[in-house]
This record gives sequence, structure tokens and C-alpha cells, in this order.
Amino acid sequence: MRLWRLEMKAASAHVRYAAVDNASSHAVLHVFRALLRQCTYLPDPAARQYMHGHIVSRFRDYHPRSTLPFSSQRHKSAVLVQRRLPTLLRTARRGLVFLRRANNGHTRHLGKILSMTYGRVGKRRHQLLKELKIVDVPVDQAAIEELSKPGNQAVPHPSEQLMALVKSQAKRPLSHFSRSNTPHPKLEIPEENSWGRPMPIKRVRNFKRRWYAETLDRIMPPLPEAEWTRLGMRASGQSPWEGHVARRKWAGNPDDEEQRHVDRERVQGDVGGSWSNPHNITPRYMRRLWAKISAQCPLMRPNAAKKSGWEVLWGDVGGHDTTQLVLGHRGAGGFDMFEGVDESGKVVQSPEHI
Repeated sequence: MRLWRLEMKAASAHVRYAAVDNASSHAVLHVFRALLRQCTYLPDPAARQYMHGHIVSRFRDYHPRSTLPFSSQRHKSAVLVQRRLPTLLRTARRGLVFLRRANNGHTRHLGKILSMTYGRVGKRRHQLLKELKIVDVPVDQAAIEELSKPGNQAVPHPSEQLMALVKSQAKRPLSHFSRSNTPHPKLEIPEENSWGRPMPIKRVRNFKRRWYAETLDRIMPPLPEAEWTRLGMRASGQSPWEGHVARRKWAGNPDDEEQRHVDRERVQGDVGGSWSNPHNITPRYMRRLWAKISAQCPLMRPNAAKKSGWEVLWGDVGGHDTTQLVLGHRGAGGFDMFEGVDESGKVVQSPEHI
């Protein structure tokens, strides 16, 4: 009896998704395979694995087989899938162009994929933030009384680990981060409102909630120690880059070669700005990208020296910081890069040319 019900359930699921025609299914499958193929060409092994799982997870949410028994319950109704399908296909094709540009060496696109892979932006960043949201258990009666005070109820309470990370990141140079905002280690609440009266408890709660939300939006969550060490070795050159992944050969007919070239030019395009100036993907180029990401990735572990608190380490790689320009004297001759020009910036002619 139970097996019969499961068979009827599976049959009804396929009937509900009959509204999606074969042409749409073929287009979805074509984009899905193209996305997975581009993932295999990414120059970072961790990025290849992460983007593959990310794409499969996004497509699986709208896959008809997810309605079968013993499978994920994240499926959508057939009407919703049919209505969202054009928008989803456009989003997938934009993602395909994004991956192609990253594989061609466009810094902005490849840097965004590395930021997603190592949890600086996107879904994985929120997954890494979950551990920082865990509230510390009160250790004594004084802590319980502090939480019971008016204004402290029904508001988020940052953990000791989160506050240690906020204080450490606030001391870092702003140029090291892709996010321009620096977290504020301390919340300052006025004692009086604009009327000169004591600040209402409701506004105090709102101040705390807003500060907590802004803090979570600005901080960079820590990476696991194994991944943090591996990224640092990549950035410093201790773990060499494996090189490019071999591209698959064209499997179409010889007559389709001209059309394939036209499609490639249409996808890549000739547009201005950084879009039309790809960078050659070399070991040095990859080390610079990894160093930029590593400088934004902290590692947190219990402080063994103090036997309490947390120790925060940042992935600084010496010799790969391109955010600052340092000028120095060479001997007694002054700044060499300004040699041969006057105060107005004009080139000083030698006596031989006068």
C-alpha cells in the first residue's frame, strides 16, 4: 500500500511538470552543461569545486526530480517554475558570460569568483557567519542579571569571539578589504533624546539591533584553519599553481566552425573599459589575486598564552601588497623616480641638447 502511494506521488510529480516543454528543457540543459564546463576551466581548484556545487544546487531547486520521494523538499510548483523560467534562463546565461570572462583573465570577474569561493561575499560568507552568531552562555549570576535588564531583552548579544574579530578588523587598513566600511567596536547610545529626556527602552533596543546588523554586514568571517593555511601557501608561492586546465575540443561538425566563432565573438564582445582588457593568467597573476583575498581572511583560535579570549591572525603575504606605494631614498641622490624633471614636472634637458 505504501509503495503504491509512493508510485502515485512520483507520477503526479511528473504530470505537474509536464507544462515545461521540451524546448525549454533543452535550453536549460544546454546552459547547465555549459556552466559546468566553464567551472572546470577556473584556475583555482577550490573555485572549481565551489562553483560546481553552487551551480548544481541552484539548478536542483527547480529540477522536476526533486519532487520524487525520499528527495529534497525544496521543489517549486510547476506554475511557479513555468513563470520564472525565462528570468532564470537569463540569469544563468549572464552567469555563463561571467564565468567565461573570468576564465579569459578579467580581473574583476575572477576576483569576484575567488571572493565567493573563500567566503568574502555571497552564500558561503553567511554560512561562515553562523558560528559567530552563537551567543555565549552566561557564566555567573552577574551576567544573567545584565541580560535581564530593561533594554537588553529581545536583542542580539554579540559573542566574545565576534567582538574579538570586530576589534581586530577595526585596526586593519581599510585598503585591504573589498568592503569599504569598518566595523565599530563599541556602540555609543546617547543618554538623552532630542527632547532632553532619558532615551526610551524601545529606541535602545533599536540602536543595538541596528549596530548588530551593520557589524555582521561589515566583518569578514574567519576561515577554517586548513583552508586558511592552504590559501596562504598559494599566495606566498609555497604551493605552486598547477597551470591552465586543458580546454575541450570542439565536438561539432566542421561546417559549424564559422558559426562557433561568431557565437564566441558575440558572447565575449568588444566593449570598453576593463571588460575588453583581459589579463594573461600566469603564476604571478594568481599569486597576487590569492594574496589580495588572503589579506581579507582571518583565522581565529583560542589564545593559548592568556588561556582566555581569542587570537586573530590575518593572511598578510609580504611582497604581494599592491595597495600602497612606498618611496624611499637611494643613497644621497633623493627620489630616483623623479630624477630628470624639475618642480613643475617638465623634463630637464641635458647641456648637450641645449
